[in-house]
Amino acid sequence: MDIENLRDTIIKTGICRYGLNQYKVFLCTSNFFLGTCDYEDDADLRDDQEIDCFCIWFEDLTTTNHICAGGGYYKSLCEAVNAAENSGGFVKWLDSIK
Repeated sequence: MDIENLRDTIIKTGICRYGLNQYKVFLCTSNFFLGTCDYEDDADLRDDQEIDCFCIWFEDLTTTNHICAGGGYYKSLCEAVNAAENSGGFVKWLDSIK
């Protein structure tokens, strides 16, 4: 997926590092919460839901403007921010929440 596909949903952009390489992390809005599908989880986490939520995407290390991985879906902005900031290599946010 290209970053252009996320453009309208990005509310915050940050920088991560892997060794000497730098890449971006994107905090986005979504109206679809992707469940875990884990039968041991409660239904509100296990099942997919059509609700307003937040998700995290990571830019590819080798291909600028291309998304290579997701960082999960979160029901609150606070959870999403914490997850991004606790991801490996997180350095800083480049902007405030839009």
